[in-house]
Amino acid sequence: MPRDLSGALPAEPDLLIGRDELAFRIRDHLRGGARVVTLTGTAGVGKTTLALHTAWWMRHNHPDLVVRWVRMTSLSPDTGPDQVDRAVQDALDSPDYGDRPPWEAITDYLRTPDRTTLLVLDNCEHIVLQASEFVASLLAAVPKQVTVLATSREPLGCVGEHVEYVPPLPFPREQDSLDGRWPALEMFAARADALGHPLSAAERVIAAELVRSVDGLPLAIAIDAARLRYESLAEIRASRVIDSRQPVRRRYPGLDDVGGRANRFLVPDGLRQSYTGSYRRLDQVERRVMDRLGVFSGGFDLPTAGQVCSDEELDPDQVIQAVKALVDRSLVMADTRGGVHRYRLLQPVRMFALEKIEDSSAERALRRRHLQHFVGMAARYGTIWFSPEETTILEDARWQLGNFEAAMLYGHTEPDLAADALAIAIHISRLRGWFYWGKLGEGKEWLLKGLAATAHLGAAHPMRIVATAMASWIALCQGRVDEAQRLRDLYLEAQRRMDEHGPDGGEDNPFTAAVNPAVLFVDGAHRMLVPRQDGSYDMGCIDILMRAAKDSTAIGDQGGWAMCTLFAGLAAAFHLTDEPGRVVTLTREYLTACEEAGGHWAITWARIAHAMSLAWHADPRQAEALVQDTVLDQRDVDDSWGITWLAYIRFWVGAGLLQRHRGEQSDSARGSQPLKLTAVELGRAWGAAESLRTRVNVRLEGLGPFLRAQQRAEAIVRAIAGPEIESAVAAGRELDHRQAIMLGIPQEPEGFAVRWQGLPPELKRVATLAAQKRTNKEIGTKVHLSPRTIEDKMAATLRLLGLRNRKELVDLRVTIENMTG
Repeated sequence: MPRDLSGALPAEPDLLIGRDELAFRIRDHLRGGARVVTLTGTAGVGKTTLALHTAWWMRHNHPDLVVRWVRMTSLSPDTGPDQVDRAVQDALDSPDYGDRPPWEAITDYLRTPDRTTLLVLDNCEHIVLQASEFVASLLAAVPKQVTVLATSREPLGCVGEHVEYVPPLPFPREQDSLDGRWPALEMFAARADALGHPLSAAERVIAAELVRSVDGLPLAIAIDAARLRYESLAEIRASRVIDSRQPVRRRYPGLDDVGGRANRFLVPDGLRQSYTGSYRRLDQVERRVMDRLGVFSGGFDLPTAGQVCSDEELDPDQVIQAVKALVDRSLVMADTRGGVHRYRLLQPVRMFALEKIEDSSAERALRRRHLQHFVGMAARYGTIWFSPEETTILEDARWQLGNFEAAMLYGHTEPDLAADALAIAIHISRLRGWFYWGKLGEGKEWLLKGLAATAHLGAAHPMRIVATAMASWIALCQGRVDEAQRLRDLYLEAQRRMDEHGPDGGEDNPFTAAVNPAVLFVDGAHRMLVPRQDGSYDMGCIDILMRAAKDSTAIGDQGGWAMCTLFAGLAAAFHLTDEPGRVVTLTREYLTACEEAGGHWAITWARIAHAMSLAWHADPRQAEALVQDTVLDQRDVDDSWGITWLAYIRFWVGAGLLQRHRGEQSDSARGSQPLKLTAVELGRAWGAAESLRTRVNVRLEGLGPFLRAQQRAEAIVRAIAGPEIESAVAAGRELDHRQAIMLGIPQEPEGFAVRWQGLPPELKRVATLAAQKRTNKEIGTKVHLSPRTIEDKMAATLRLLGLRNRKELVDLRVTIENMTG
């Protein structure tokens, strides 16, 4: 399974036959106060489907319940507690921009007031001890706000655990009448009917033999039924072969495992029979492709499968056609949610595939192709992110993270591949993936592991210099100044050696040209963020960052130019107090460049920099409007890092406006009630920012200019609000995540909901798109009307809603989203 960083539930199961009583008991446990419910049973019996059905039922019937799905298949049998914690943290969508242990992030998330969580741990059988220890510790740490639903082939053994055994579906024995209710036979018939093959009376007899031969295992039944696309029931029966049990003999590094605590888990006979029967009916190409698909630690798309699984005997087109055929036979699962076609093997099928490829002469070549493919993907993504495809690239890289990690792990085991593994970590850093996903600690860890694995290349190797600089950059962002300084000393010394004696490994290394801009960028950022001993900042940081931007452009790295210019703008906004015109011009030009490039995330960060320059060097009111406009865009791209800083900037801008208003009043009016009320309200914004920062673990004290700006704003607000500021800040800290983000966003005017309900559907569609700041041309493309017609409809929409202009409609975007679902 791909590593899931969202915890979203998989698609709701369409069939649940013969499980009504069991499903009711499970729900009854969960609603009755059980803290741990474990579904046990053999492979392929339907534990995951039953857990998924239960999770969806709980979500539908308890809207306030947070339901998170944790795929444990990516963890190996020898995994440690930290890896279990990290898998759960990923599913909880609890980003971390510091170095807080995953366990702390998990417990902080689950202890959020007024939140209860159902945590589903799927496929725990190969890590039963680790899962049991995790659950026991979790329930002790968070005694009231979390319930665990687990699936495993054996109980976890926790105190208070409710165990529900999931048996195979009842099937008719040879002497039984087929007129009774046999869920195994019903399932086969339902699957057949879905394929347009309703069973005749004679075929029901054969189907009964098939479900009996697989012991009523639902997954085996589904695989057999899928063969009806190509074979008759009689042919399926004739191909039934009883095979011996063959466990996977050793673990694939970086890949899923099927091992247990003491003995390897075996593929059950009935399931193996279905696999074997389906496998033997595949042609030679399909067999080879199925075997090779086991190399993917995460899912895959068709082009990726074509590249990784092809060789001199199979071309990519043959691989792609074979994957499609395997989907038809239910051996490969297709996921088309979100309009993107992605594929994966179910864990038991993957076990079977790994048995075929393991220890073969093709294994090493296959894993090397897998590594090389993901090196190329990471390199491509790292260089083209500054474009309209930015968020698509970041989301795809997030989905492929399991494969990137598996490739890096394998690379660390082969000295001649260690550089490729380090290259992946570097390219994901250039993509800013670790920031986008809230995984700074992991990103730094992969860079440091790669540096350790490539020590034999020499300290002055260009790739290692770039990686050290990037690890130092991440440490800076985590607020770990001492670690950042230590790494800075290393990369500066290595660069000096390279300049004096040439690079280790020769001049033709592709990373040689990237050394100077990378070192300049991190060095400029260090000077921007870390004060000197006397507390002042090195004003030369701006020029250093602009030199880094120029050098990035020279080597064709537009993404590098964007990052360097962004931080030059931030540095100017923080430190360049005597040249306001230069500061505003720099950030405005950067914003224009980002808008021309079309990168959504880059645009939101350019707005953040420009808002800061406006707030401190031009017009705070313009900054206030820009921040408010950017909040929704940052929310849409799900950037916890950006949202946190926007919350702080919103507070800083408000404090600046408050100070200006105070200065405009006479001495006698400076303690007026309106100013005090505004200051108290800003206290809530202060607390909201603190709430968001705590959630993502940003260490403000390690980010000098940010801390200084916060302290300055706090002093202004505290002086005007007086003692009441403490309760206001406390109230802001109590806001939930969404409330903290949306604080200060305009609310709907009186009567708007009624007027919206009376709007014709066509105009609602136009209004919704206009609220998203779409142009008339873009709206017309969506609804198949001309821009002129859209202009007329917009005028009618604004009139019916009682609004004066499109800006007021944009301000009501959140309200409109809530009313349209």
